[in-house]
Amino acid sequence: MSHNVLYLSYDGMTDPLGQSQVLPYLCGLTKRGFIFHLISFEKKERFEKYASHIQAICDENGIVWHPLSYTKKPPLLSTLYDVWRMRKLSFKLNKTHQFSIVHCRSYLSAMVGLAMKKKFKTKFLFDMRGFWADERVDGNIWDLKNPVFKIVYNFFKSQELKFLIMNA
Repeated sequence: MSHNVLYLSYDGMTDPLGQSQVLPYLCGLTKRGFIFHLISFEKKERFEKYASHIQAICDENGIVWHPLSYTKKPPLLSTLYDVWRMRKLSFKLNKTHQFSIVHCRSYLSAMVGLAMKKKFKTKFLFDMRGFWADERVDGNIWDLKNPVFKIVYNFFKSQELKFLIMNA
């Protein structure tokens, strides 16, 4: 029995992490009967350099890749815009492919995956590699003295629990 899976990643497949972790994982699972559609966010320079290589890997393994351009500015608003685009494309693809599973790599994609679980009853897999909001604070990316980052941090900490509880 094959499973039609939507894999969501805010990381790009042209980034080192996508090439070293995500793609080998998906290629291995395709050999076990899983069918993947992959949405990722690609940085312009890396996409121009590596897109054809990544597309060839996807084609060889039956993975349908839907690269979206990563937006960086303005901070926070660009991320919300990217999540909105991921959600819009995910819902559109689901109309045609009716995914049985949505596999979400990390928090931003999990927001979309949880919406798919609620709307389409898709099984939801939250692939957590660390406590992302805490990593942003520990890495001095989010300063909790800034009220905006404090709100964002608290939002993601509350979402974290929902992602873990709602896991397929």
